Formats: sequence, C-alpha cells, structure tokens
Amino acid sequence: MTTLEGKELPDSSEFDFIVVGAGSSGCVVASRLSEDANVSVLLIEAGPSDTTDPRIDVPGYLALLQKTEVDWDFKTERQPHACKAFRGQVSTWPRGKVLGGSSAINGMAYVRGHKADFDSWEKLGCQGWGWKSVLTYFLKLENDLSSDKCTTHPSHHGRGGPLTVTKNQNFRTQISREFIKAGVELGYDEIDTNSGELMGFGDKWANIADGKRCSTATAYVHPYQHRPNFTVLTNAHVTQVQIDGKQATGLWYRYGHINRFIRAKREVVLSAGSIGTPQIMMLSGVGPKKHLEQLGIQCVADLPVGENLTDHMSLLVKATAKGSDAVTLNANLSQETALRYKRDRSGPMSSNCAQSTALLQTGLEPGLPWPDIQVQFLSKFYTVGPEEPSVTGIADPRLQRILGHNFSREERMRKEGVTFIVTLLHPKSIGDIKLRSTDPMDAPIIDPHYFEHAHDVKAMAEGVRIVKRLTETRALGQYQVKLVDLTMPDSNCSEFSDENLDALVRYFSTTLYHPSGTCKMGSTDDPTTVLDPRLRVRGIGGLRVVDASIMPHLTSGNTNAPIIMIGEKGADLIKEDYNVSSGLNIGSRL
Repeated sequence: MTTLEGKELPDSSEFDFIVVGAGSSGCVVASRLSEDANVSVLLIEAGPSDTTDPRIDVPGYLALLQKTEVDWDFKTERQPHACKAFRGQVSTWPRGKVLGGSSAINGMAYVRGHKADFDSWEKLGCQGWGWKSVLTYFLKLENDLSSDKCTTHPSHHGRGGPLTVTKNQNFRTQISREFIKAGVELGYDEIDTNSGELMGFGDKWANIADGKRCSTATAYVHPYQHRPNFTVLTNAHVTQVQIDGKQATGLWYRYGHINRFIRAKREVVLSAGSIGTPQIMMLSGVGPKKHLEQLGIQCVADLPVGENLTDHMSLLVKATAKGSDAVTLNANLSQETALRYKRDRSGPMSSNCAQSTALLQTGLEPGLPWPDIQVQFLSKFYTVGPEEPSVTGIADPRLQRILGHNFSREERMRKEGVTFIVTLLHPKSIGDIKLRSTDPMDAPIIDPHYFEHAHDVKAMAEGVRIVKRLTETRALGQYQVKLVDLTMPDSNCSEFSDENLDALVRYFSTTLYHPSGTCKMGSTDDPTTVLDPRLRVRGIGGLRVVDASIMPHLTSGNTNAPIIMIGEKGADLIKEDYNVSSGLNIGSRL
C-alpha cells in the first residue's frame, strides 16, 4: 500500500476505482476492492493520517478529539424547536476528518440495529437489504472476542473478520451490570442487544481491541500496506466529480492551494458521509435542479440529494451515585489511571464507559416492529465540563445545574455518578442539507429540523420517565442513584409533568452524531430516491455512494456498525458489477 502523507499524485494519475472518504464505509470499500491484485484502488481523505494524533487509540480520550484537526466540527442552522439551552440554538456535529473517519473519533459503540429496520428497507424497494442478507455481512466483518461465547444467540456473531467486537472490555463497572438488573426488575427482558430480534436490556458491544480503539483504518487499511495496488492519499479535499455527459470519469481535489484531477477508469465511489457526499454531489451538478440553478450550477441529474436527513436526538440525564466504580471521565484522565493504561492498557481509560444499553418501546405507537427509544448507560457523571471546547455554550447560566456544570473542575474530578443517554431512534422530523455556496471549502447548510414533529418530543419525555423508574429500583438503589433536579427555571410544573419534560427535551436534547439518509436508496420508481438498491446514482454511470447517506431511514441504535456493514455489502456489489475477485473469507460463527 502506498500512503501519500504530505505528498502528491502525478498529474496523469488514474485508478480503476477512486473511493472518496476514508471513514467507516470508505476504508472497507477500498480495502475489499484492493483484494484483487489486478485492480488499482485510490482511497482519498480530506484529513490527515490517524497516526498523527496518538489520542485516537485511547478509548478514554474520545471526548478530547472534538474540535481538533481530525474533526470537521460542523454546526447546524438555528433550530426553532430544539437546542434552546445552547447559544444560537444550534447543535455541534463532530465528524471525523481523518483516516478512519468518524470511527476514529466516535464512542466505539457497536449496535447492529433491529432486524425490522432492514426488513423495512427491503419493503421500501431496497432488494437484498433485508435482515437475512445484511446479517451475512455483519458476520463477515466481525471478530467477536466476547469470552462468554455470546450464549444468548451464538449463531448471530462472527469470528475471524477484520473488525474487533467485544463486550468484555479491559474495564467493566459493576454498576453497569446493575443497570441491566434494574431493567429486569421493571419487567423487561435481558437480551443479546445485537441479536437483531429482541427488545430489552443488555450488554453493549464496542470496537475496542486490547484496550485500544479499533477503527476501520485499524481494521481494514493498516494491515494491508503490502498491497502495491492500494494507494491512500490524505490531506486531499475532493471538490467535484467530473461528469462527462452522463458518465463520471474522475474527480477534482484540492491539495494545499492547488486543484488537481484524477481519472477513474471504472468508478468513483463516494463514501464521504451524510454531509460530505451530498455536498460533493451537488457541487458536481447532481441534486435538486431548482437549488443548483439558484447557485448557478448546471444540473446534470435532477435528484433529491440532501433531502431525507435524519439524526438520533439524545438527552443526557445525569445522576449522582455512591460507589467506588461509579467513575467520571475526568477521573479517567487522572495521572493514576493514565499510568495504569500505559502499563497494561487496562482500567477506565481502556473503556468508553458505555457498557450497557436498553432498546425499548415507549408504547406511544402500539404495534411498532422496532424499539423507539434507546437508553445508554455510562458509568460516569460528566462527559466534559463547561470549559472544555467540545461543549456547546449554555445561553442561560441557570441551566448549568441540569447539565451538572455548576460544579468546579476539582469537584467534578471527585464526583461519583452515572449518565443515562435517552435517544430517539426513529424521528418523524426530517431535515435537509443544502449548499451554502459554490465554494467547496464552505461547510454546507445543515438543517435537521429537530422536533418539528411534536411526537418526537413526547417519545423523548417517555424515555426520561423510564430513567426515573430505573433509579427507583433496588438494583440501582444500592448505589444511591439520584437524578439531578430536572425542574426548568421559572417552571411552576412538577419535575416529570408533560410541560416540564417538554421544555427539558426541547432545551437540552442534541445530536448523538448519527446523521443519515441524504442520498436515499430504493426503487427507481420512487421519486424520493437518489440511488438504486445497488447504490448506483440514478442516471449517472460510474458513480456510486456507499456510506450512511444511503439509509432509507435510521436503524435502531448507534449507526457505526450498520455503516461498516454497508461498506462490506457495497464492496461486494461493485465486485459483482465489474467481475472483481474476492479475498478474505466470510468468517466463522461462534
């Protein structure tokens, strides 16, 4: 593999396949295509190599990666119905700008989703994307190291794949196990949360190998440096796909201050994510004709690019606790835990501290085939404090109390507690992405339209009520778990009333970093789709999309695992279309 870090490609360069974006899908696609020695592959990334920041490898440092050179640091437009506690009523959207993409800066959670998610995709016209089909690719990509052999559903977990998946991390708190017992105490089932079939409480898998982050760069790119047909170009910002007639023939990219062209002999594959991919497509003339013409861009394919934007909204509910294993992230960063991690990569810094989760139904929509709320449990009270740059500023100082920011940094270092992350899994509010200008260096206009649909607020409020019931169980009671006061300032309503929870949700909910759907796949008869089920751009030859933007709707849980699966399946679709041979086998089951 040729890695061009701080170097340029010759002007006459050409490759069989050019993959744009070295993220959760892009690394997978490029690596799989390069398995055929007769095929030349270029993986091009706007950010630097993941080796430039050693903090990427350390799970406990994940919050410190935001607002650095490896983060795009996007921001939404003002949200009239949400983010009311934050300055400007905007949500910060961290996205990975580095080899490995968002898999190099995220929380490392591995949640496949519910089987009904994928069966629904198939019913919407995405042939070959049902649960039975995608399960094959989950098995292919996984190397599950869970020592209990996944006894609940052993046939549903893979061994021997590139990506390390484990739920037995080098650090596990007892209180995270008691969270599962609390759910059982309330009448829910204890489940294998990656079986795809059930709803309830269970352990949470993570992409952590031997106490280190396992990104897609780690799993799919670095091990294959011996392949002479695999080239990785970093610090190269793709600005436009060259489309001649109705055929993609290559792309333009900016390296430093110079614009350069690379030719694609077979196909350009966009894997730049739900923000980057639609931006590149629209700059290339593929998108809503009216919007493009307003900016003076000639439309070569009138498609709903940038529409159907959906994201998981989340609310962090903090609680104090008593117990030696109820830790805080700031404690994770202490000298003692740092030395422990350096010694044998164990302890709090070897974990994302999100070791348990619940996939539940609120009951607001009887007959739903999937969970509509996720509650993730973190064995820590604070993610970051108000002085850390990754936190969106709080407009009203009276609101600091609800986020727990009214404590000093020294107090937070000593504070024991836990955090419940309430997440809306299937929002009814749908947003869009548009170009801000024709300058490819300008961030696009991101408007998720959070909470435009009132149902979304009600579902989130029910999730908070579930959290309240969990804190009243014997399992968590032994730790004296007590929620912070959630009463809004100037409120005359009780803490868990509809009125107070409505305000709480609208003020404090923000992104869980799961944007998707902006290049929707589906039937070619469906005017809302951009791609066919083989991920080919409608009406344009030699152009395909393989990333989170293809999702017709969100999956039930953290999205990194489905996005990696999309990369695996997308690579196979390309191989089939071009008769490219395969390499690694599918992996065994536990």
